[in-house]
Amino acid sequence: MSIYCQQIDEIVECNSKHLDQYQLDTMNLTEQEQLANTILNEYNKNLTTLAYITSSAEFEAHLYLNDTNKRRTTEKCYEAYRNCLKTIAIAARQFKNLIENQNSSLYWLLIRTQAIGDAGETDLNIKIQLHKLKTHIKEIYHRKFIWNNTKLGIDEVQEILGTLNSPDDLLSLWNATYEVAAPMRDYYSTLIAVQNQQATQNRTNEKSDTPANLEERQLVEQLWQELKPLHELLHAYIRQNMAKLYPGHVRLDEPIPIHLTKDLFGLMMTYLERDILPFPHIKGIDLGPAMIRKNFTEQEIFQYADKFFISLNLTRVPEKFWNLSIFKKIPNRHMACHPTAIDLYKYDDVRIRMCTSITSRDFYVVHHEMGHIQHYLQYENLPFWFRRSPHGAFGEGIGDAIALATMSPTHLKRIGLLENYTSSREDNIKFLISQGLSRLFLPPFAYALDIWRWSVFNGSIQPHEYNKRYWDLICQYQGMKPPTHRDERYFDAGTKLHVASDLSYIKYFLAHVFQFQIFDILCQEAGHQGPLHLCDLHGSNAAGNKLKILLGLGSSKPWQDILEEFAGVRTFSAKSCLKYFQPLREYLEELVANGQLNVGWKCENNHCSTRNFTRINICFILFLKFLISKFFFYL
Repeated sequence: MSIYCQQIDEIVECNSKHLDQYQLDTMNLTEQEQLANTILNEYNKNLTTLAYITSSAEFEAHLYLNDTNKRRTTEKCYEAYRNCLKTIAIAARQFKNLIENQNSSLYWLLIRTQAIGDAGETDLNIKIQLHKLKTHIKEIYHRKFIWNNTKLGIDEVQEILGTLNSPDDLLSLWNATYEVAAPMRDYYSTLIAVQNQQATQNRTNEKSDTPANLEERQLVEQLWQELKPLHELLHAYIRQNMAKLYPGHVRLDEPIPIHLTKDLFGLMMTYLERDILPFPHIKGIDLGPAMIRKNFTEQEIFQYADKFFISLNLTRVPEKFWNLSIFKKIPNRHMACHPTAIDLYKYDDVRIRMCTSITSRDFYVVHHEMGHIQHYLQYENLPFWFRRSPHGAFGEGIGDAIALATMSPTHLKRIGLLENYTSSREDNIKFLISQGLSRLFLPPFAYALDIWRWSVFNGSIQPHEYNKRYWDLICQYQGMKPPTHRDERYFDAGTKLHVASDLSYIKYFLAHVFQFQIFDILCQEAGHQGPLHLCDLHGSNAAGNKLKILLGLGSSKPWQDILEEFAGVRTFSAKSCLKYFQPLREYLEELVANGQLNVGWKCENNHCSTRNFTRINICFILFLKFLISKFFFYL
């Protein structure tokens, strides 16, 4: 079978390999490994070229969202790419003796070829249905809408939302944005039904019902119980200051109206910093004005990130990165603006697409995305099947840890973007609240969102209650509420890109915990002493060499093995996050003890306060343990 894509003039062979089982059985393990290596090396070369063709086509399509020809080309390439992965998975499965022998040098490689080969999707009609449904949903997500005489897409809203101050303007833009996803509702419910039909054919109960997923949910619940007291304290502080900022709109015993956070989902509330940070007599950290004073361009922010990695003795980005990446919005172009780092798998081709603004928020995001780029560069010499993160939380956590390191006041002073930081207790508290605004509200949102997705997949949330149950969970975990009543005409979860793209979001929860674990270990390696939030990794070869363990191994080993090699433990831990924010927690607990903070909230829809959630969550853990034990029993 020859695969040809017109976008780039290359032909890729991805022929099926039908091996004689009798001949295989007469070979010893060494001979089988040699044959498997020969076959997989041939596939690796051609698949890498096909991945390059497909990624290039997708990059172009996202720069021209109105161009249907580019979208069709991408779809054609992706179909060839998926078929090739499936062909390879089937070929690899023929080496069953190697797959069943964990001592084989190719054991993990053969496991990986099947894991990413989607060999379970055998029903062509279901594949066609799924493709059509996902295409419809993505088209709806990318539709433009008019607000204040301006044509916008969902990905373009955040920067404008952050500049608004009037509650009426915030509400108007929030409502207009959330209207976009409403037509997804029927397509999404059909998508779930078809996916569960596919899961039934593949002999699983529903899309996420596997022991690994159940154990991951149990881990997330355990981590959330550790983080929850800190989140509730910071929530109380933010709500109290927002009540002063928006009198009559925010009450001290209720969830925060989400539009007033100036973030579409209440995830990164950095736009509130100027108005709610304590100690106004102390100048806070706002990188936007400092970068503007220094005449920063969007590309220069990326150059600062590149210099940080170089200081750790890591890899400088290739020259073509600067020529082929998109660093800011192209005028009068309908393009995807969601920050994305892309590995094109060939010719040292790595790129970023981002509509960057000169703000503290985007300084953080740029360093996060450049963390992905460094990951790609470090594992670029591995076989195709290993050139990816071993766990979703690894790639995101590494990017977050880099952003965490470069937002350290010590580092910002070093690079000339921060002046007059004295590291007094007040300075530190102010900085840690700022960090909490950008880092402590994503985990509860991610957990709430994926509980909603899991419940939709297993049928415990039905289409007629999509919106109500979504906002119930957002209230319960995040302490937020919609600005107005949202009935079942809407599909508010679909406003989040990951729901529209049918992607799990729980990896971001784990990554937000893991980033502090990574940062803590790197700081120890660099010899840092003192509060963790003041650690500066710049110039530490020791920290860089340690980081290479996470970056360079790709998915060449199970993630638990890589984590153990890096951290000495085999699972994620919230201890470093709590260590990082310990000075803030002590300060907020003092305010509570003095009667200055009212902690907790009551959700109207389910009539329960946050103080009742611990008992519910413990029951949830026990239920997950029961499901895991039942799953293994029936095996």
